[in-house]
Amino acid sequence: MNRMVSIATTMVISTLLFSTHQVMAGDKGKWTVRAGVTTVEPRESSDQLALNGSRTDFINAVGTEKLGLDRDSQLGLTIEYRLSDHWGIELLAASPFEHTATGTGALAGVNIANAKQLPPTLSTVYHFNVENSFQPYVALGLNYTLFFSEGTTTEADNIFATLGLTGASVDLDNSWGLSAQAGLDYQINEHWSLNVSARWIDIDTKATIRFDNGSKISADIEIDPIVYSLMAGYSF
Repeated sequence: MNRMVSIATTMVISTLLFSTHQVMAGDKGKWTVRAGVTTVEPRESSDQLALNGSRTDFINAVGTEKLGLDRDSQLGLTIEYRLSDHWGIELLAASPFEHTATGTGALAGVNIANAKQLPPTLSTVYHFNVENSFQPYVALGLNYTLFFSEGTTTEADNIFATLGLTGASVDLDNSWGLSAQAGLDYQINEHWSLNVSARWIDIDTKATIRFDNGSKISADIEIDPIVYSLMAGYSF
């Protein structure tokens, strides 16, 4: 029994030493692809909604002032190329996120509009402790958020109809902004790793709802979400 324990212990130690040696190997020229769950949690700050440029007219007509956005989780993907052992370039991609805008005041809890978005982000990454299994990193990058499939809800259309506003169409301006990220890789072996990260993205947009009679409702919105990811990675 002692001999078996000794053999097993030797095998475990050898495996750990081999894995550590692989992790410590130079990372220059390495590609890492990660996939997992990514959650976008808006930290929005909206201007007061305006009807044909007048905030007072909108509040008097509808009884609400601002918009709020809900969170959404989707499949997240990143691909990183290591320029050196410490430095890398990373691209964030994902399946489309969908958000619902709700009102405040008299329209609190009322779903007003839906929209989808894609937030591709290109970042420069710096990795710490590259000789260890636990490898924290930080990153700065540039984000472009593309909004599409915008539309008002039936609930909102019914409310607008009571004001004589019909034929609503929604438009959200696309956004350029900076991003900042902190994350941690746990290297299981030479190829496989686990990853957690959180990033802040500067997303500013203008929301406009236009109606058949030429009227429009508009507001500037700072979405500025925190984006959380839990992923598995493969390096080659």
